[in-house]
Amino acid sequence: MIILTIIAAFAVAMASLASTSVQITDNRQKAGSALSAAQSGIDYAKYFAANVNASLPSTTNNIVSSVEANAVWAVLCQKLQNDNTDILSVSSSGTFADSAGGGTQITTNPVSIDADTSFSLRFFRYNALPNIIKIRVIGTDNAITKTIEMQMRIQKDSEVLHYAIAGRGRIIVTGDSTINGPVFSTWRKINWKPPVETTSETTVNGSLSTVLTKQQLADAGWQLATTDALGQPLLDADGNIIHTAGDTIQGYYEGVNYAQSADTMPGLSENDYDTSSYKTICTATIPVSSTTQREYFPHEPGDYTVKKDTGGYRFDRYVYNNQTFTNAKLPGGRNALFTNCTFNEVLFIQSSSFSSSTTKCNNVRFDNCTFNGVIVTDIPKNSSIQWIQNCLYFTGTANFNNTSSIQEATILAPNFNVNLGNTAVVEDGESSTLTGAIVGGIVDIRGNAEINGTIISTYDTNAHSEGYVSNIGFADDGGSEGGLPEDVGTIHITPSPDNLLPSGIATPIVITTLQSTYSEINN
Repeated sequence: MIILTIIAAFAVAMASLASTSVQITDNRQKAGSALSAAQSGIDYAKYFAANVNASLPSTTNNIVSSVEANAVWAVLCQKLQNDNTDILSVSSSGTFADSAGGGTQITTNPVSIDADTSFSLRFFRYNALPNIIKIRVIGTDNAITKTIEMQMRIQKDSEVLHYAIAGRGRIIVTGDSTINGPVFSTWRKINWKPPVETTSETTVNGSLSTVLTKQQLADAGWQLATTDALGQPLLDADGNIIHTAGDTIQGYYEGVNYAQSADTMPGLSENDYDTSSYKTICTATIPVSSTTQREYFPHEPGDYTVKKDTGGYRFDRYVYNNQTFTNAKLPGGRNALFTNCTFNEVLFIQSSSFSSSTTKCNNVRFDNCTFNGVIVTDIPKNSSIQWIQNCLYFTGTANFNNTSSIQEATILAPNFNVNLGNTAVVEDGESSTLTGAIVGGIVDIRGNAEINGTIISTYDTNAHSEGYVSNIGFADDGGSEGGLPEDVGTIHITPSPDNLLPSGIATPIVITTLQSTYSEINN
């Protein structure tokens, strides 16, 4: 009898345990379903924000002001109110206060996914952080709920800063060059040359992108790389990238993207820029020097006083030695040579539009100079870039140590030819380290350089010969300035996508998702 009682009790316990196990399993399934519903709400919030972006204005300021952020918030709330449907409807909007402070919010009624699951959205913003929009999504499966939070930022469209190199012409990367980010070219004149070329010594820790289709390139006789159908490099049994002799991309790379539409991205054209706000900062005008020195550009290797070929221009440079300049303007036609000079805050280089005269343009050489701020230029409007007459030429060791209040750029020179490093030879001790965007009409980096920012070449070279090239390193096919010295130097370029865009770039205000802020809240 005792045994039967024990067996009966055990059976009851087992039945209870089985029932509990079923309940736990059911709760887990519902919890997973509720979490999936909340994640669907996050996806909808991102989709909704992308639609709001199409209605937002542009700004030339590098920081979205609180007034502009308030306007964006008003657009978002109004659009959410206007989108009221049987599926999505606003339940409430207005102010709130919690332990973190006061702010404004707008919430939706539950959005049904199926008979058992739904999600509800809450967009809210604290008054102290007007540029940050928080999203809280509650996913529900019957009585089980899961909550997810994520943040969005109201900022300028800074897509161009995600690239290490972006340009509207050919790009050639050679020698001991390491590019720690993607590369993008809008060159279309493939009956002459391909958009991107790299040599076997190079490393591109990112993808290479073109506006052309793979078929367009093939029809013109070009193959950028030997890839699979997805544009990923093919590997041999040892994991090495397979190259063929016809590939224009050699060395290491992470993939090729064809038919990209980003050639209209803000910041890639000189027409996106307005540098006048920097000019107003510069209250001092650099006086005329009593000393001049005759040089040529382009010049023969090792000798600035001998022109390289019949196309070289003569410049009678005004010479400045061992001087310090702060918030200074250099008038057009000076074609100065600065040697061992120091520049604080802003140096503004002036030039005239619609002119090819060396008396109105500015070809400036900086030799062993120190820059504690930024270099900014006028934006000469010409039917063709005056790459000889309007040029910033950095030789020797260029010491860039930007301690100014303007951290978003190092060189802002749309439609100027920017040459960082000697165009003909790597000089002893030559090196440059820069932080911030380098913007020029055509930008060349040679010798030894460490760039922490994006290289942007704004001039559309498709109307010209293949000689208009943005060179990273020395290339035998690198245009009129190019050449192949024995020592080609070492170059590293690493983009800083979280940096601010320079002031003066007219780019749209956008709401961007901050993926790193995703968090699941314990209910």
